[in-house]
Amino acid sequence: MVRDIQLAFRLLWRTPAPTGIALLSIALSVGATAVVFTAVRAVLITSLPYTRPSELVQIRAEFPKFGPSHSDWALWSDAQEIARRTRTLASVAVYRNEMFNLAGDASTPPEALYGLRVTANLFPTLGVTPMLGRNILPDEDQPDHANEMILSYGLWVRRFNSDRGIIGHSVTIGGRSCLIIGVMPSGFDFPLRRGAVHTPSPYVDFWAPFRSGKPVAPAAALGVVARLRPGVSLAEAQQDLTTISADLNREFPATNRDHILRMGLLRERMLGSAKDALWILMAAAVMFLLIGCANVANLLLARGVVRHREITIRMALGASRSRVVRQLLTESCVLAVLGGMGGYVLTVVAWRALSVMAPVNVPRLSTAHADWRVLVFSLAIALANGVLFGMIPAHRAGWTRANANQDLRSHTGIAGRRDRIRGALVAVEVALALALVVVGGQLLASFAALLRTDPGFDAKRVTAFVVLPDAVRYATPEKWEAFYRRILDSVRVLPGVDSAGTDDALPFSGENTGGMVDKSAGGTPESGQIPAEIDVVSAGYLQTMGIPLLQGRWMNEEDMNSSSDTAIVSDLVAKRLWPGESALGKPVCVFCSPEQPKNWKRVVGVVSNSRHASMDGPQQQASVYLAAGALQKAVFLVVRSDRHDIDLQKAIRQVIAGIDPNQPVFFSATMQTLIDDSLADRRFVMLLLALTGCLALAMAAAGVYGVATYVTSRRTQEIGIRIALGATRGNVEALVFRQGFLTAMIGLAFGLGITLALMGILRGMLPGLESGKPGGVWIEVALVALTAALGCWLPARRAAKIDPMLALRQE
Repeated sequence: MVRDIQLAFRLLWRTPAPTGIALLSIALSVGATAVVFTAVRAVLITSLPYTRPSELVQIRAEFPKFGPSHSDWALWSDAQEIARRTRTLASVAVYRNEMFNLAGDASTPPEALYGLRVTANLFPTLGVTPMLGRNILPDEDQPDHANEMILSYGLWVRRFNSDRGIIGHSVTIGGRSCLIIGVMPSGFDFPLRRGAVHTPSPYVDFWAPFRSGKPVAPAAALGVVARLRPGVSLAEAQQDLTTISADLNREFPATNRDHILRMGLLRERMLGSAKDALWILMAAAVMFLLIGCANVANLLLARGVVRHREITIRMALGASRSRVVRQLLTESCVLAVLGGMGGYVLTVVAWRALSVMAPVNVPRLSTAHADWRVLVFSLAIALANGVLFGMIPAHRAGWTRANANQDLRSHTGIAGRRDRIRGALVAVEVALALALVVVGGQLLASFAALLRTDPGFDAKRVTAFVVLPDAVRYATPEKWEAFYRRILDSVRVLPGVDSAGTDDALPFSGENTGGMVDKSAGGTPESGQIPAEIDVVSAGYLQTMGIPLLQGRWMNEEDMNSSSDTAIVSDLVAKRLWPGESALGKPVCVFCSPEQPKNWKRVVGVVSNSRHASMDGPQQQASVYLAAGALQKAVFLVVRSDRHDIDLQKAIRQVIAGIDPNQPVFFSATMQTLIDDSLADRRFVMLLLALTGCLALAMAAAGVYGVATYVTSRRTQEIGIRIALGATRGNVEALVFRQGFLTAMIGLAFGLGITLALMGILRGMLPGLESGKPGGVWIEVALVALTAALGCWLPARRAAKIDPMLALRQE
């Protein structure tokens, strides 16, 4: 075996050009597959960092009136009742988002932290314990108890310099002392996927006792995670939850009439749509791997023809068939291992860039990296392909002895058979490339259309800030309002600032305040009740966002009084509640229900529809904007300015520090960044699909070109005779082109069938394929056909220039 490997290296070294092309094909195909495998392993294969994660479930409330929901939250009252009534759940834990203002000192500035308020049984439910310190105790998870917090590993390293003695020390949070009781281990994060506001860190920074914070309303929306009892299936637990949900709907109609309770495995809920997208990417990478395999097999077949006389002589001198086959398989495996190592190097380089681009809303994708497991995977698939693409040449060589006498006289003994095999391999390459190009092209076209979708507001030159005033220094609504008033007054006079306003739930931030609105006090679907996004905004907010005013007037300063009843509705609300009528002056009931029928507002303006949570969907969001108490509920500050966004963010942070040096800005970003981030997961998938499709197209074109060139070289004497007998260059070019393109057309025909079948299977799994246009499909088919035609035309053009005298002298 060692001698076979040494001989393989010598033979490969003697033919640098074919060897280099083969190594590049293997490295690209293995590298592309390993890149996707790295993502799949990090997100889908690696177990969640919890004990027996298959027993963990996420409970959520679904509101049929609002349509399909992808959020994972339930009511606080529901969670308490589920924990009390369940027969199938071992424990039920609750959590909610929280922001802490960590005070600075002489050497460190104040810092805004994103974390969770959790019930004391959350970590026991997950089956995890702190790396340092201890868990939250049940008596610490009580109202008015002293503040405690558990640090994330990242915060412990970043802010506290990995000080193992930090346990038992206190820090100042929101003007109050907070005791550090633990540090979670590296790699732990919960929840792994968040729909909350964009945060400075992609990870949760802390966990604090649930009830020690501000009082929780029974109808507050919270995260609920539970563990199944041993031996209980998900179906049994869902049946139990359905019974509880029906009982709560009957006993508490005021809060439970319009929603039902559902559960799903925590793993599935955290992955969301990323699971299907990654497996489809993996399938695309495997198809590209097969294209690379076919390409290398073609190269080895051509190389086998060149070496055919050598092999014939070796067998004539006594070499056994198994010895020759073993040598050829060794050569292909050596080639495969070298290419696999090159593919691993490409994977390492690729993930250094991709890890930075990885979207935060795909859990654990940013932690993906090429380690020894990826190296083993790369070498394994490379070896498998080495055996696969080396088997055909080795098998053909095994039949050489039967035709040895004839083959010693002519090197064309098996050319016909090999030409048919090479043609079949090229057809497979073209078919697979067409499937990748069409599916990828349809998804890219859909994504490009999504990027052109109008969000309903002018995101250019608008920057958003999250400023959560300190809960101690701004404990009353009046102090909160005064603080935001000073911010607005100071920001509006900054050079280059056109306008500024505030909001309690900014579009594309992950925050929303959905509710029902009605034109009557019934609060039922029969009375015309519709779901809408209901935001509390200051005067100047809608102008700053660039939402066009269609009728009426804007909000003004007087409308922000707590007793104000003014409202501005979107065009969609106006047309649904008052079709064919003007909405101005009409009363609208906000958050209305039979139990609360008198929350009336008066419409003073109508604005264009806008999107709040997603750029997807057939229509924009129905919205209602209120102004009463806007500055008392403000969380988001939006500013329209001609200044560069980085310069503006720095200036506004200085303004806020000038008002209160201990008040950090939690987050700042342009509105366009928030929109782009909402599409980050799809952009990442589209990028990898586009790269795979382009590489597949290039490799298929190389395969077509290689076969056409090989066939032309085999027919040099024939072409020379044809030219000598009077054939024109055009005749020769057409002859060679026609033969090569016929093979490509067979591949296109099979590829079109594969493509249509794939699109039927994937339609509904990936957004974009359900709206695919036939015209786009034919454009992509034409692109592959033109690429194949180019691969045939270049050798045909070269064949037409053959000198007949030189051709006739060839052996």
